[in-house]
Amino acid sequence: DRTPPPLPPGMALSTQFKDRIVVALKESLKFDDKEFVNPWKADKQVIVHEWKCFADSPINTHQCLDVGTKILYYLSLGGSFLPAEVTDVFFKCMRLFGDQKNPRLRRMAYLLIKSLPVGETEVFMATASLAKDMHSNIDCYRANSIRVLSRIIDGTMVNQIERFLKTAIVDKNSFVSGSAILAGITLMKVAPEVVRRWVNEIQEATGSKHPMVQFHALALLYELKKSDRLGLHKVVIQLAKSQMKSPMAECLLVRYATQALMSDRDPAIEKPLMAYLDSCLRNRSEMVTYEAARSFCQLAAVDSAGQGTSVFGFDAVHAITVLQIFLTSPKPVVRFAAIRTLNQLAQHRPLVVSRCNADMEPLLTDSNRNIATLALTTLLKTGHESNVERLIKQISSFMNDISDVFKVEVVRAVKGLCLQYPSKQKLLTHFLSVHLREEGSQEFKNDLVEALITISNSIPVAKPTVLGHLCEFIEDCEYAGLCTRVLSFLGHEAPNTTAPANYIRFIYNRLILENSMVRAAAVDALSKIACKCPALRRDILVLLEASRNDNDDEVRERICLYQQVLKNVDQATADNALEELVSVETEFSLDALYENLGAHLQSESCGVLFDITNVPTQDIYEKAKAAAAPPVPAKKGSAAAAEQAAAAPQSAPKVNEQLLSAVEQIFPGAGIGAVLHSTSAQPLTETEAEYTVSVYKHIFQEYVILEFYCGNTVPGTRLENIAVSLKGYDTSKFREVGSIGIGALDADQCESAYVALQKAPSEDGLGVQTAQFKTLLTYLLKEDGDDLGYDDEFPVESFHIAVGDYISPRGVPGGQWNAAWEAIGAQGMEAQGKFVINYKSLEAATEGVRKSLNMTAEEAESGSAKAATMRLSGTFAGGSQVVVKALIGLDPQRGCLMKVAVRAKSEAVCNAVVNVFA
Repeated sequence: DRTPPPLPPGMALSTQFKDRIVVALKESLKFDDKEFVNPWKADKQVIVHEWKCFADSPINTHQCLDVGTKILYYLSLGGSFLPAEVTDVFFKCMRLFGDQKNPRLRRMAYLLIKSLPVGETEVFMATASLAKDMHSNIDCYRANSIRVLSRIIDGTMVNQIERFLKTAIVDKNSFVSGSAILAGITLMKVAPEVVRRWVNEIQEATGSKHPMVQFHALALLYELKKSDRLGLHKVVIQLAKSQMKSPMAECLLVRYATQALMSDRDPAIEKPLMAYLDSCLRNRSEMVTYEAARSFCQLAAVDSAGQGTSVFGFDAVHAITVLQIFLTSPKPVVRFAAIRTLNQLAQHRPLVVSRCNADMEPLLTDSNRNIATLALTTLLKTGHESNVERLIKQISSFMNDISDVFKVEVVRAVKGLCLQYPSKQKLLTHFLSVHLREEGSQEFKNDLVEALITISNSIPVAKPTVLGHLCEFIEDCEYAGLCTRVLSFLGHEAPNTTAPANYIRFIYNRLILENSMVRAAAVDALSKIACKCPALRRDILVLLEASRNDNDDEVRERICLYQQVLKNVDQATADNALEELVSVETEFSLDALYENLGAHLQSESCGVLFDITNVPTQDIYEKAKAAAAPPVPAKKGSAAAAEQAAAAPQSAPKVNEQLLSAVEQIFPGAGIGAVLHSTSAQPLTETEAEYTVSVYKHIFQEYVILEFYCGNTVPGTRLENIAVSLKGYDTSKFREVGSIGIGALDADQCESAYVALQKAPSEDGLGVQTAQFKTLLTYLLKEDGDDLGYDDEFPVESFHIAVGDYISPRGVPGGQWNAAWEAIGAQGMEAQGKFVINYKSLEAATEGVRKSLNMTAEEAESGSAKAATMRLSGTFAGGSQVVVKALIGLDPQRGCLMKVAVRAKSEAVCNAVVNVFA
């Protein structure tokens, strides 16, 4: 009997009903605890057998829908069908179009056609059926057929439906209009030239009253204009003056305006766009207001000239106030967005963010741990020294409850706080060491180790404490790469401490307990200590002797080599003996060594010991080889002169007498040092142009000499007083200090003009500065029979001085990349980064990365059709060897992704190379 018990007297009627409902639900919802069975999961053979129901007559609607759902579920899990099976199911599902009165079957047919990997024959059949639906009176059929057809149609067939798609873009029905615009976004991949003809209709759609149509129209308009910088700026400014009715479209426009401001510092667009962003801070939509505030914070990070709350000449106080209000929002997502934006701004302008500290402190107890972590890391960047202990105690309570991504942010914030307040180094290094010994991913542990090493290098008093923590860490370290990094640091820093013998036990334990890579690093570390500490040399030689029978070839060879060095080392040269021994850089040219050894074996004195001191360096070898090359005879005719002007720079010597003479004219009596690196020629004009121009970039320590190799290909003309003007570059990075023009240039002649630029000092000490230059050629043009002539100018393409111009593609010899990677990793520094790069295929991405870095690449290893690993090497200006490992992959959602790791002896070089893709 389920009759409820009588109600107690005195209870409220609402409470009585509530209790009775709870009891009834508990009684009626009891069920057996059975394992859940997915009704849509089926074996491939079962699905192939069941899809025969599509051909039944009459059609069983429910059965067809169930089988179609199983097919879609199977494909979503990564399943695939054979081509014959795809053809079979495709033609069977086309029968679903026969039932005109059942919209559910029609929708299932659309989904199946869009999801199946159809071939050319199937596409032709589907196009006929979908074309009928495109002309249907039912708007739902019209819209869905457009979206499906754009996913399967070939680029050559787009012209057949172009007229209908252009009409559909401005259709009164928002579903049809939005579908046509989405079709245009899809077709941009296969037929961009067709979609570009719809620009008028798309601009009209940006004024639609429907929010989603306006949003998609703006996105497609950006795709059409993104390659045209001036056109894009014009569209953004025009739309910024109008009022967008869709909050999502407004957010998208705010992002495009921010991109335009960040890409080009043009005063003509700065004022209207900054005024537009400022107006968006007062928008009624919360998302638009946040997006505008976020844009101000992003622009503040790139505006190096701005101070305080000034961003591109506008006051960002209102944007900070908006984020401060959002910190108290009852919505967790709004609080998270606000604190995340302030956290990013605190890296560049902590004083501006500090005014929000009072509103951020309550977030430390937020139920969402991600919000609490971001609040804490922001306070660490902006807080005062007196609050450090309290903040560290608070974060220790929930450090284990957050993901590794936020743990890394905490580590970086703690490192910055320690460098800012050195007196708190003991507390902060203890916090880092505690989490170093706990469980965590390799990325998290790597950031902890790098943070401790940075603290040790920056705060000398913390060095003994940090070395002790690292010694304890390698006792239980499960990551060989991290263990190798720590051993290298110990070998470098332990000899500088008061008691280097204390660290030998920890290093020797790695020599007898770890894998071969770690054992080799331990041998290096012990040898460094022995080289710099004569009192410990004898004991370390005994330890090395005990491991001389190691089962790994490389470990045995290192031990034998180091033993010979340590037994014969002179204390006066002990500091540099080991570094020179393990360096992968050579003082001579390997190509010259190969040639000289071959000549020595063929000579009569082959029995005499070969003298390696006679082998020239790489620069001397290249000069001699270029001087010995036969001269290229001058060609006649304008086309021949153009070809010669384009090809001559590649065959010209990199450091020649003409360059040295030009330097002497620009800097009379004042040397600017030796040239560190010269790039190959970069054409600035077409080879068929009237005048050809190519540019060399000669890199010096404090200067860059630009050599413009100019050619005249017009018969019967003479150019006089030729000068090269540089415009549009960042004068805070480069300053023009001199130039040399060309006196006269007759037809079919080529000469060089020079412009000297002085680099501004860089923070990292490398002297690396980058900028874009607009170039203009000015001259006096004289034709045959004209003695006066007239002034004229010839614009050429702009060019960049990039980080790759400071790198020579002179890499490690073939087959020795892995050895160089390990050797530099044991002796030098490493930097890593993850980036989204704008390439459509792996081939284009690998070639683009190689050209951006200007390095020599080994053959890329393709792990699959969507991923490849690149191994590159080169020499940074000044002679520092650089090796790079890049993993490139294609993601359907995010595009082309790359994870890059750079190793060199200098941390500044590593960071400079990684930042090429930032």
